[in-house]
Amino acid sequence: MVQGDGRAPAAVVLVNGVSLPGLLDIEIDANSHLSANRFCITAALDLAGPVFSSGSSFIVEIRLGLSGAWAALIVGDVDDIDIDVGRGRLRVDGRDLTSRFIEARTQETFENQTASQIATTLARRRGLQAVVSQTSTLVGRDYQNGRSRLTLDQHGRFTTEWDLLVRLSEGEGCDVWVEGQALYFAPPDLAGGSLTLRPSDCMSVHLHRSLLLSGGLDVTVKSWDCRGQRSVVQTVSTTAGGGAGRSYVVVKPNLTENSALQVAQRVLTEMSQHERSVTIEMPGDLTTKPRDILTLADTGTDFDGSWVVSDVSRRLSFHEGFVQRLEARLPAWTVF
Repeated sequence: MVQGDGRAPAAVVLVNGVSLPGLLDIEIDANSHLSANRFCITAALDLAGPVFSSGSSFIVEIRLGLSGAWAALIVGDVDDIDIDVGRGRLRVDGRDLTSRFIEARTQETFENQTASQIATTLARRRGLQAVVSQTSTLVGRDYQNGRSRLTLDQHGRFTTEWDLLVRLSEGEGCDVWVEGQALYFAPPDLAGGSLTLRPSDCMSVHLHRSLLLSGGLDVTVKSWDCRGQRSVVQTVSTTAGGGAGRSYVVVKPNLTENSALQVAQRVLTEMSQHERSVTIEMPGDLTTKPRDILTLADTGTDFDGSWVVSDVSRRLSFHEGFVQRLEARLPAWTVF
C-alpha cells in the first residue's frame, strides 16, 4: 500500500509470514501503561479474505516504510476478524505479544528465584527473547523475617503471567513491556530515545492541565506488619505539611515502614505526572516510541520543556496519508 503525500509512505503486512494483499487502512496504538499495544487492519475482502479463510491462529507483523526507510512497528496475534459483506471489507484486530502473558493463567510462586530469573523464564516459555536487567532480591515467601514478598497464589487463583511480571517490576522499580518479539524488564532510565518538536513541526498541539491534581495530592499507604504485629501507615504529599489537596489511600499487605514509604512516594509521583499533559498530531514517523523523551519548544508557555511520551497512535490510509498522535506526560524528575 502506497499513498502519495510527498513522503512516499508504504506498508507491508505479513500474516503467518505471507504478505496480505488489498490493504486499505492500518492503525497501530502503542502505550506505556503496562498493557498490550494494539493494531487494526482494514483490507479488501476479495483479496485479503482467503488469507483468513482457514486456521485459528494468525501472527501479524506490520512494517511501515517512509521515503525508502522501513521499520517493523508491531508483531502480534489476531484477536478478532470482522467481515463487512456489503462494503466488501475485512477488518482484523489484535494485540502485540504482551497478549500471550495476559492470556496465560498461573498459580506459581517461584520461591528462591529473583525477579529477573522469573521474567527470563516466562519470556522463554512464551517464545520471546528476554532483554532483562539482573536483579538480586529473592521473591516468594521469606520466612527469615516473617514476611511474604509475593503471595500471588494465595489470593489470586486466576492471576496471569502479566500480572506477575507487573508485580515484580513494581517491587524492583523497573518497567516491563514487549517490543517486537522480546520482553523487556529494565529500570525506566534505561528506556527511550529523544526528539524535539515545535508547533511548526506539528499539525496541532494541545496543552492540558488537570485542576483536580494541581491543587495538591496526599497519598497514604496502609499495611500490616506481620512480624511486628502492628499497623503501618505512611503519608506523603505534594505540599508542605500535607492535607491541602485531594487524598488517596492505598492498602497493601506485609509492608515495613520503609517499603510503605517507597510505595507512597511512587504512587504520588505517578499521579502527579498527570497534572499536565501534551497531545500532538503530526506527520507520521517510524522512530518515536512510548517512553521516549519529548522536548517541546516555542509554544510561548511554561509547557516548553521535557515530557515523557506515553502513547503513540499511527494511522496510514489512502485518504489521510500517514499521520500520528502523541500523548506525553510530565517526567518523574520534574514533578516535585
